[in-house]
Amino acid sequence: MELSKTIGKEITTAQTYIRYIQVILFVTIYIVIGFVFNLKPQSYLLVGIPLTITFQLFIIRQPLHKLWLRDGEKFHLSKLGWSITLCFIAFPIYKTIELATQDKLTLVNFVYYSATIFGSFGVGYCYSNFTKNTVKDFLLCIGIIALLRISWYFFPFIFGNYKFNPDYIQGIMSLLTYIPVAFAVEEVVFRGMLDTYVHQSKKTNGLWSAIFISCLWSIWHLPLSIDQGLGWIVVLALRACFWGVFLSIFWRRTGNLAVPAFSHAFVDAIRDTVS
Repeated sequence: MELSKTIGKEITTAQTYIRYIQVILFVTIYIVIGFVFNLKPQSYLLVGIPLTITFQLFIIRQPLHKLWLRDGEKFHLSKLGWSITLCFIAFPIYKTIELATQDKLTLVNFVYYSATIFGSFGVGYCYSNFTKNTVKDFLLCIGIIALLRISWYFFPFIFGNYKFNPDYIQGIMSLLTYIPVAFAVEEVVFRGMLDTYVHQSKKTNGLWSAIFISCLWSIWHLPLSIDQGLGWIVVLALRACFWGVFLSIFWRRTGNLAVPAFSHAFVDAIRDTVS
């Protein structure tokens, strides 16, 4: 009896290690593609879509909608969900038409805004499945992440000689893009898929696994920041790792990608506002 329990535990532990190795390989392949093809930000993000679909369906063997709502039995949009979806679809459609009329629409832009349209369905799905507890964690997550990131962005303005000249229109447009696109790239990859894969227990907070995913997430940024110097890369990596832990924790608490996705989109929109 004890032997069977021990063997079962060893198998479970072995499976856990295998998951960690698979996740490391996934991120490594992703990063290598970014370096080999010298991808720009939009292209680098978009590479994650086929990689994520393949990993989710054939390695994890879970339906795609669970990347958005962890415990969702099936994908279904209520009337509220459709209303939210249509609201978020409007802006990427507008941007696509605007770029086309200005003869600035490239293949990358087209695919990026197509992914944003696709992500809008995730927005409607997740926000229409909010509960009272989800709302509480949603607000708490935004508060913590916003405090961390806003402090980072405003530090140079407080202690430096920079002029504060925010572009609120740019910030709003960025937010309208980043919220739905987060349901197709980045947050889907690192919180919706990889974090769920390495941490499947709902009874423990799994701090070390959250740190592990956050470290991988920070390293994932390397192809986009390699030209900024080693010192700056280290600072960016530590920053991403630190606040990435909170995104993982709140994803685990809610199982709703809207919580980390909106927090991420919100602070990136602030970056675009003050940059």
